[in-house]
Amino acid sequence: MPVCIQTANLTKCYGSVVAVSGLSLDIQMGEVVGLLGANGAGKSTTLYMLAGLAPPTSGTVSLFGKDICRNFLQIAPRMGVLTERPSFFDYLTARRNLMVLADLAGKEITVDRALDRVGLLQAAGRRVGTFSLGMRQRLGLAQALLTEPELLLLDEPTSGLDPESTQDILALLRRLSNEANVTIVFSSHMLHEVENLADRVAILNKGRLLAIEPTEKLLSWDLSRVELLVDAPDTVAKRLLEQTWITEATALSGRVEVVLNDATVHQLAGFLLGSGFVVSGIIPRRRTLQDYFIKVLNS
Repeated sequence: MPVCIQTANLTKCYGSVVAVSGLSLDIQMGEVVGLLGANGAGKSTTLYMLAGLAPPTSGTVSLFGKDICRNFLQIAPRMGVLTERPSFFDYLTARRNLMVLADLAGKEITVDRALDRVGLLQAAGRRVGTFSLGMRQRLGLAQALLTEPELLLLDEPTSGLDPESTQDILALLRRLSNEANVTIVFSSHMLHEVENLADRVAILNKGRLLAIEPTEKLLSWDLSRVELLVDAPDTVAKRLLEQTWITEATALSGRVEVVLNDATVHQLAGFLLGSGFVVSGIIPRRRTLQDYFIKVLNS
């Protein structure tokens, strides 16, 4: 699969502050990459450099095989960008705001299609000054989608949205990747959103890329930690704690949380059934993005 984004030793300094340091990564066409990190980790600065909105102090950014700094006017029509706080003319309607941008793009654009995609078509005639934070955010997404871009660079795309709107937007972005092969790079503080949307997760800390891994790999099952659904949780926990191959066994309401020590789930199941307990289920713990995030930051 061809490369959409390539950076080499990308660095951005603001005076003595190093916002991004030596960032090198490749992102494939149609891939969705989530940027994770605390405030000040360099996520927004990275997105702005990728978009050509902030010139790098050193290093290079290549989009579609071309240097962004030298070929910005050729590349810009192929990408859509959502900044952290999208700006609009508050005295104009949502539709008119997008029409102004469509005129600047210099090509035939159906404004209402972008508004409909983000659920704002019914509010198209309202002045943006009357919009809530969530509506402004959706309008920002409509702006990013306006030119049917091949690349989307989104800074906190679901900020200010209610849960239902968030799910709608995540589903839209996934469809764009799957069906239209749109490449998406986005930042988020919401780990579950990154889990649901990203193909790969990149963790930044103090301007440095600490790790980048496929999301599927990070969310594998942890067979050393399981939850038992049993008929007698207190009795089961007590019996398990007598076994040398059990590290922890905690009885809760209707279940037992178990940590295995050099043992398999099959061994655990055999022991329980052989001891006469009624077992309704053995559920391994699924590793989370939070587990990985904390592990990387502390390593």
